[in-house]
Amino acid sequence: MMKGLKDRGMVVTTKINVNELYEFTMKHNYRSAAGILGVLFSLCSAVGGFIYWDKLTVTNRVLVVLFALMFTVIEPIGCYIKVKKQIKKSFQYPISYNFSSQGIEINVNDEKALCHWHEVMKVESTSNLINIYTSPVRAFIIPKKDVGDNMEILKEMIEKNAECRKVVL
Repeated sequence: MMKGLKDRGMVVTTKINVNELYEFTMKHNYRSAAGILGVLFSLCSAVGGFIYWDKLTVTNRVLVVLFALMFTVIEPIGCYIKVKKQIKKSFQYPISYNFSSQGIEINVNDEKALCHWHEVMKVESTSNLINIYTSPVRAFIIPKKDVGDNMEILKEMIEKNAECRKVVL
């Protein structure tokens, strides 16, 4: 939820839910080389199992079905279960992001931290989220619904201040 401008910046307050964290996690996992190879492995297993089904033993059929489901069904379900646990553990309180010329101040349950703009590695946008990466595996996840009509202000601030190699908003 957009709280307004502060020191020529802006404050976005959000409480990440299961669907938002799941979207981020699935995008992060399945757009990596390992994620793509895993899906290809499952698809090749399914195609191979379909073509050679009559020639396979019962044990091999079970293995082919398991391999075909591994990265297309089993892994996404396991990921969802992990995300639900992570929400309960790490996302209990609302997070406020204060965007200013100095960087991004993060406030959670009376604790504060400052991420300077030079620490931002990349910024990506999905249909529902803005992901601001500070490492290859860590990001601030900001739902677009909480930015609201101030998307252009945020976009300009990020493009002006972030020294990262990739900004896609």
